[in-house]
Amino acid sequence: MKHARTFLAAAGLLALGLLPLVRGQAEALPPGPGRDLVLGKCQACHDLGYVVDSKGITRGQWEEVVENMKVMGLQLTPEEEEVLLNYLATYLGPNPPPPQAENAEAAEPRSGEALYATFCASCHGTEGRGQANLFPPLRENPALQDPQYPVLVLLYGLEGPIAVGGQTYQGIMPSFGHLSDEEIAALVNYLRTAFAGAKEEVSPEAVAALRQSPLSPAEVLKRRP
Repeated sequence: MKHARTFLAAAGLLALGLLPLVRGQAEALPPGPGRDLVLGKCQACHDLGYVVDSKGITRGQWEEVVENMKVMGLQLTPEEEEVLLNYLATYLGPNPPPPQAENAEAAEPRSGEALYATFCASCHGTEGRGQANLFPPLRENPALQDPQYPVLVLLYGLEGPIAVGGQTYQGIMPSFGHLSDEEIAALVNYLRTAFAGAKEEVSPEAVAALRQSPLSPAEVLKRRP
């Protein structure tokens, strides 16, 4: 219970803007069913270190954590909640299974739409309309017209105020640099096609080239078109 309370206290401070938010490190999460859901849902609000540091607590304690996160704005379908809790209780519970290597080659390629649903929709909405005063809309967002900029945001995150549709948003977008070059290209192409009507596609090779020159989230903001 001590670990759960520590997690809740830290997350509460984060929700109030009293703790720094840094890019989560996906490699700290053990491979297993539901890992992507944790990445997509949890690091949107706080660093993944708070999740990993709470390992060892029981399923009941994880349920307490998730319920409190829902009060703070976490959105989950009943099916997603079950998958999330199963992952947390299994791989970050009192008796986790032995570590296993990820088999990226065996995984089926995911479409940009599927990646959006997993990693983006919880904040930006299933139709890309965002959430008022919290998360900016992606639909008709002029920044998506630039083929490179959304790649940089996904690779390195974004920090600082941005104006979209006449409203200013002040927040932090986490990095999704753990995704492969192919996945980031597919996700960016989906975003630009579905929400900005763009036709020019981004290639995995273009993503790989941008990955060679790391930027801070604040530096990404300076490149916003």
